[in-house]
Amino acid sequence: MVTNLPAEAKAKWLKVMDAKTPEEKIKAIQDFLSSVPKHKGTENLVYWARRRLAELREESERQRKKKSGSFSFFVEKEGAGQIIVLGREELKNPLVRKITNVKQDPKDFPIPAMTYYEDVGIQLVNPPPVILDSKLIVSKIIGLIRNTDGLLFVVEDKNEFLKFKEFLESNNILLGKPKGKVIIEKLRSGKEGIRIILLGKLVNTDENEIRKYLQDFGLKSAIVKIIGEVSLDDVEKSIFETVSYKPAVVVSLNPFDYPAIPVITKIDNLPKYLFDSLDIIRVYTKEPGEEPSKDPLILKRGSTVLDVAKKLHSSLYENFKYARIWGKSAKFPGQKVGEDHVLEDKDIVEIHTK
Repeated sequence: MVTNLPAEAKAKWLKVMDAKTPEEKIKAIQDFLSSVPKHKGTENLVYWARRRLAELREESERQRKKKSGSFSFFVEKEGAGQIIVLGREELKNPLVRKITNVKQDPKDFPIPAMTYYEDVGIQLVNPPPVILDSKLIVSKIIGLIRNTDGLLFVVEDKNEFLKFKEFLESNNILLGKPKGKVIIEKLRSGKEGIRIILLGKLVNTDENEIRKYLQDFGLKSAIVKIIGEVSLDDVEKSIFETVSYKPAVVVSLNPFDYPAIPVITKIDNLPKYLFDSLDIIRVYTKEPGEEPSKDPLILKRGSTVLDVAKKLHSSLYENFKYARIWGKSAKFPGQKVGEDHVLEDKDIVEIHTK
């Protein structure tokens, strides 16, 4: 059920969404909590906000230590996506050494490494093992997991995997993909209106109800992408980010089945499984009359031509006129398309401006 919040609280949450640094978010969430009425209907939201506040304070402390040269678990993202590797050291360390460019064992810190699928690199981060009776280690690894793009479990059997799953769920981190996903991109005030791009279907709601719900928060300009099956509750979850979904791949010594998560015993095609789990696409850009670029742009699946323009340069985004497309999403080579055209992996995009 959608949480009934007063207008003041909704407006203050927009400031949380706008905040950039952990310090700004901490102040904004504290301000938000001061305006939330305390009753049964807001209990879960208040609990989550306080938990998020604790995580942000931890993140702020990590960044402070990083600047001062002190020990930190934070790892800058590189490549097409970041994957955290979980499992016992004797199982996961040999695997990481085999498929990446890092050969040493981790001691008491996470080691980033790169594995490659075709022309893209995927970053693997191999932290120390999860020590469940150590609040410090658990807190730091949960921080890593919340920040990452996906998970790789290296386990002996299903029981070992289920213990990790239970641990993550107790921290509001769910494995796999939700039935639906909502991506809200706030626009500058100059671009008025809430535009909905429907890439799935709405359940027990419609576009007008979603627009009104977002406008009640004071949101005036945004692009809202609906992917899969989405209800109004899902729209709320996307605003408050109360639950994190993480795609996962499992490497197990003993095979088993698990819904919506690939479980493999051989690692020959592991980079491809990791790439697919990230739900990303590669897009190659070109100038008129020139060859496509060799290095792809990495975008989330469901991205549009306008997303490419925005990632390349603000002037291309603001002055977009049309694009020509070659690849899976094109009906024919060089098809002329508008800004809402949804791209597929390995598409080639040529952007034309006003």
